[in-house]
Amino acid sequence: MKTDMARILLREILQSYSAGELAHFIGVQTISEFEKLKEREISTQELAEAVFNLYGYEIVANQVLREKLIERMSQSQVETVLGNLTANREVCESSKLQVDVYEALIRIANRWPESFISEMGFYSKLELSAITSQRVAGIARVECGYPLYPYQQDMVLKINRMMNSGIDRKCLLHLPTGAGKTRTAVNIACEHLRQNPKGLVLWLADTAELCKQAADEFYKAWGYLGNRTLKEYLYFSDTNISLGGIDSGFLIAGLQKLNSTRGSENYKILYEKLRQYVSLIIFDEAHKAIAPTYALTVDDMLSHENETFLLGLTATPGRKLEDNSDEDHRLSSFFDNKKITMKISGYESPIKYLVEKGYLAKAKFKSINYDGKKVVVTDAFANQKRTNEIRLALSEDENRNLQLLDVLIREHNKGSSIIVFACSIQHSIKLASLLAISGIKAYSLDSQHDSDETRRYKIAEYSKGHVRILINYNILTAGFDAPVTNVAIIARPTDSLVQYSQMAGRAMRGELSGGNRECTIYTVRDDIPAFRSVAEAFVHWDRLWTEV
Repeated sequence: MKTDMARILLREILQSYSAGELAHFIGVQTISEFEKLKEREISTQELAEAVFNLYGYEIVANQVLREKLIERMSQSQVETVLGNLTANREVCESSKLQVDVYEALIRIANRWPESFISEMGFYSKLELSAITSQRVAGIARVECGYPLYPYQQDMVLKINRMMNSGIDRKCLLHLPTGAGKTRTAVNIACEHLRQNPKGLVLWLADTAELCKQAADEFYKAWGYLGNRTLKEYLYFSDTNISLGGIDSGFLIAGLQKLNSTRGSENYKILYEKLRQYVSLIIFDEAHKAIAPTYALTVDDMLSHENETFLLGLTATPGRKLEDNSDEDHRLSSFFDNKKITMKISGYESPIKYLVEKGYLAKAKFKSINYDGKKVVVTDAFANQKRTNEIRLALSEDENRNLQLLDVLIREHNKGSSIIVFACSIQHSIKLASLLAISGIKAYSLDSQHDSDETRRYKIAEYSKGHVRILINYNILTAGFDAPVTNVAIIARPTDSLVQYSQMAGRAMRGELSGGNRECTIYTVRDDIPAFRSVAEAFVHWDRLWTEV
């Protein structure tokens, strides 16, 4: 069945659901809030369309929801889908059984869910993997393709000279968000492996997204820059490799996975292997390196016998907004106060150079103002409990949500591709639901409800332009690259320069990187200290470091 026809069929089936069943997907409170904001009732047809836009893929992919869907189909619809599925399969035991057609379709859909998902007009797992180019194999043999911008080449030369000097053993690579830290560091890793045939590069990151990004970058780079075939090891998320087989090559390890094995036999094996072979450690998002468990992991892996070099990567070489922060001093000391940063002659800030040359999009910063009771505090982020209370209060503010909705609808109607950073998981879901009820397709991404598969599906749909709004809480700040994005809406309060810079950076990919000439960064104006200058963020901590 063709994709468009299949999705029309799914819409028709959803319209046979009761208003109460559809409301269960959206949330009664969210629907009530929408009707209050818009001063009208929502029709069952509107609810069905909203459910299709928000949860269409999950309904056909989840077994419980899928079986309920099949039960709601008419007999002719069941016979059509069943006929298509059996016609496309040489052997189908279920179709030969003398059973009710509904039972037959449920059996086939559960036995071959990928076929049913495709028949209903959605990507299968294999198609999603091809679209998103996210490999999850434990070991891959790498072979061909890479370039660097001139400023990246300059950074590579400086760091390679430092590594080869034998004097310094630690350094921080400091590049603005969107300027290509990963690509620059992967080039350094390739040069190191060319010079050290028996060397092992260990890449550390704290999220699966960052690990996958590094794995894909190295896979592409070594084919162009490598001088031999070597092994790439993936040790993060649900990947599973034999730790005892690690020797030379490139290893991407998730910090959380390493920490979860601490004290186990597996960790002892990995620890000994890394101590024996590792010659370069690259720590992505290095401002997190002084977290106690992460710092301990780095100390475990450093080998003085191999003169292991530690290279940190960050766009923001600090952690706190206030001056003379102990955490900032500890971070600087962790990397021996050595930093190689981007300096361009004739430019006050490298951000201006990157924008002028088209590496970054020119950002227009706008505020979203709203009337109503605001949360006024001077120590907004003093403790986690207070922070959560503030975010909950903001996410439930009707005037605030109405202004957000208006901006989203206006930008969507202009053709923008939008990333939204919500106050919480519940806030993210609520905003996506309000948009869906308004007739606009949007996806919410969160760590509680999305599987790796549904997350890849939603990101693929966004990257291909099939949906133009992605809403999330704390997922898409780093390790996510979608050059199509030209609007970022920061709807969550933050006093973190690091976090603000990362969120704004999602929309700042320039034309030379497949992005846009201009972008817009919206920040909701809450009565909470917030940070609003990416250029200032780049130089905020310079006083703590020695430029190399």
